[in-house]
Amino acid sequence: MEPTLGLPKFLPRWLCFGVFWILLSVLFASQAYWSGYAPWPEALWLEAAHWLSWGIVSPLVFWLCRRLYRGERTWTRYAAGLLLGAIVISLLQPALTQLFIFLSDGVRWLLSVADAPPRSFLPTLHVAAVKVAGYNLPIYAGLILAWHAMTYYTQLRDRQVKAMELESLLHQAQLQTLRSQLNPHFLFNTLHSIAELVHRNPTLAEQLILRLGELLRQVLRSSTEQEVALAEELDFVKGYVEIEQMRLGERLQVTWEIAPEALAVKVPSLILQPLIENAILHGVAATTRAGVLAIRAACDHGYLHLQVRDTGPGLPQAGKAQVGIGLSNTQTRLRRLYGSGQRFELLNDNGLVVNIQIPLAAPALEAAT
Repeated sequence: MEPTLGLPKFLPRWLCFGVFWILLSVLFASQAYWSGYAPWPEALWLEAAHWLSWGIVSPLVFWLCRRLYRGERTWTRYAAGLLLGAIVISLLQPALTQLFIFLSDGVRWLLSVADAPPRSFLPTLHVAAVKVAGYNLPIYAGLILAWHAMTYYTQLRDRQVKAMELESLLHQAQLQTLRSQLNPHFLFNTLHSIAELVHRNPTLAEQLILRLGELLRQVLRSSTEQEVALAEELDFVKGYVEIEQMRLGERLQVTWEIAPEALAVKVPSLILQPLIENAILHGVAATTRAGVLAIRAACDHGYLHLQVRDTGPGLPQAGKAQVGIGLSNTQTRLRRLYGSGQRFELLNDNGLVVNIQIPLAAPALEAAT
C-alpha cells in the first residue's frame, strides 16, 4: 500500500502491525467479559496490557531471527539462540504487562480512584511469569514461524521479480541481436559484397549467400533459454563472424583459443554476440589497416574466463567512456545473474579488451538473489 498525504513509507506497515495487536486485545477481552471473568473496561485493559506488550517485544523476536539466520546458518547456533531468546522473552513480556498494570494502579491510587496502593511489582511479576509461561511459548514460536513465512514470501517475490527482469534482458538481447544481424545496413553491405563478387569470384559469392541464409535460419531457431552451453553460443556467433570475414576479406583476421573443458560450461544466452559485433564494427572496421579479433575461453579456479580482444582504436579514457547498448546490457545481465561472483571489465591494450569472469557451478537465478 502506497503512503498518502506525505506519510512516511513505513507507517502503513506499522499501523497494520498495531491494529493486529489491538484486535487481539478486543477479541480476548470480549471472551473474558462474556464469560463473566471481569467487567468490560477492566477486561479490555488487562488484555490490552498483555497483547500490546507482545506488540512491543515482537520486533525483538524478529530481530533475533534475522540476526541468527544470516551467515553460516548452523542449526546448533540457531536453536541455542532461539532458546536463549525464549528465556528472555518469557521474562520481558510479563514484565512489561505488569509494569503497565502497576503504573495504571499507581495513577488511579494517586488520583483517589482506587482504594488501595498498587501491589509490589516483583512478587506480582513472579506470579505472572509463571502463569503465562504455558501459552507464551507457543506465541513466541508462532512469531518465529511468522517471520520465516514473511522472509520466504519476500525472497520468493524477489526471485520472481529478478527472473522477470532477466527474462526481459534476454528478450532485449535477442532483439538487439536480430537488429544487429538483420538490420538493413548489415544486409546492404553483405548484398553489396555479394554483387561485387558475382562476376569476380562466383564461388565466394555463392558461399556468402549460403552462409547468410544459414545465419538467418539460425537466428530464427535460436534458443530462448536463459543459459546455454558455450559450444552452442560459439556456433551461433561463428556464423556472424564468418560473414564478416567474407565481407571484410583480409582486413579481418580471427583467432579462436577455446579450451576443450570450457565448451560444456553454461553461459548466458547471447552473451558473446554483442561483444564480437562491437569489436568488429567499432574496432577492426573502424580503421583502414588489417585488424585481429581474438576470442578466448578457459576454466581456472572455479571460474570461466571469456575474452574478446580487437586491435582497433579502443576506448577513449578507458573506464569513463560511454558504452553502447550491447555492452551495457551484457554487463547488467551478468550482474543480475551472478551478483558479486562475476567480473566484467573493459581495458585498452592495443585495442579494446573485454574480460568476463563467471562462476562455473553457481546456478544463475539463485546467484542473482
